[in-house]
Amino acid sequence: MQALSARSEGQVIIFIMWPLNSGIIGRFCSVGGHVILEAMAPSKAILSSDVPRSHLEITPAWLTAVLCKNIPGASVLDFQTTGGSIGTSTRQGLRLVLNDEARQGNVPSRVFTKCSKHFNQRLMLGLSGMINGEVGFYPQIRPQLDIEAPRGYHACVDVGSWRSMVLMEDVIAAKSARFISTETRITKQQMEILLSNMAIWHGHFWDSSQLKGQLKWLRTPADFLNTIKLLGFRYLANRGLKRACAVIPPELLTRTDACWKALALSFERNLRGPQTFLHGDPHIGQTYITHDGRMGYADWQLVMQGGWAFDVAYALVSALTVEDRRNWERELVQFYLDRLHAAGGPRLSFDEAWSSYRQNTIYPYFCWLMTIAGSRLPLLPDMQPESISLDIIQRTANAIHDLESLKAVTG
Repeated sequence: MQALSARSEGQVIIFIMWPLNSGIIGRFCSVGGHVILEAMAPSKAILSSDVPRSHLEITPAWLTAVLCKNIPGASVLDFQTTGGSIGTSTRQGLRLVLNDEARQGNVPSRVFTKCSKHFNQRLMLGLSGMINGEVGFYPQIRPQLDIEAPRGYHACVDVGSWRSMVLMEDVIAAKSARFISTETRITKQQMEILLSNMAIWHGHFWDSSQLKGQLKWLRTPADFLNTIKLLGFRYLANRGLKRACAVIPPELLTRTDACWKALALSFERNLRGPQTFLHGDPHIGQTYITHDGRMGYADWQLVMQGGWAFDVAYALVSALTVEDRRNWERELVQFYLDRLHAAGGPRLSFDEAWSSYRQNTIYPYFCWLMTIAGSRLPLLPDMQPESISLDIIQRTANAIHDLESLKAVTG
């Protein structure tokens, strides 16, 4: 799937800054030790409890154990790789050779793997907390939702080494899906499809008791901000300003400190209202189009819980060109509100919703400033092409300017 593709990976970037605290130093050393030992003495995954370092450690026995456990006589006889890539995770597609019982039991013949093979991947995913995202999403959350998104087959993580492996649906093989990013102009109808999916997961988990029960591991945006502050978020974003200044409205460039204050306030406001499940990183590079025109979100590493507008604002301001957003955003926000109500959520007033939407446009701007800055720094995996980062920075910066988002937060 360019194996979910470098474009469809989560965009939160961390930077290990000196001086490091003792906890980070300890994890740095322990994870590094695990990576070295695994490289020196690689071991094959056989039991369902094993966590393969990469597809190179996967065996037919392990695939049988995790995919065929409830199907008598079913087994995976062999497999071949179908191509992959390396970014924030190492990604590889697999074509499975199944016996008759497995085929009759609907075991998938094509799967997609995501793992944290490399040291820099483990540091980024582990220190930011993203290592737990898909490991929790696929078994606990995805089965509850009738949305367009990859299905998960198995997910596991070794807490000590931050070694992780996720097996999921290969949507390119299963649905002839095409992954997109800012190079594709999103139509209003396509944006409505994405918002309809979003309304389903927001409505299903609206003020759900699960958020304080089995899903209490989901962080809020405020929790996440506190984590990435410790890992150099502001430093990276300020570096990104220098690289992206040409696409940022001059009026916004002079208000960076005010933007930082408004970001923290926007996350505090996000905590005050009803909470729901959030994708957490719904930029346009996370999306794909199926052969029959459906659109879905992939890469669920940064799942959170919080107010609905966090997802909606991020989705709209990253997906649409500046002109299209200006022309369509009010209608699209109303469309989302209607779909949210149809999906089990409340009937929200447009004026209050519009205010929340404006308040939540600030984080995507800083997130992508951080992305463009981090792409050339050591210890970080390869992330997004600069052209895509600049596109999204231009879109989010203009949204903040157009919508007077700082005033919406502080007013």
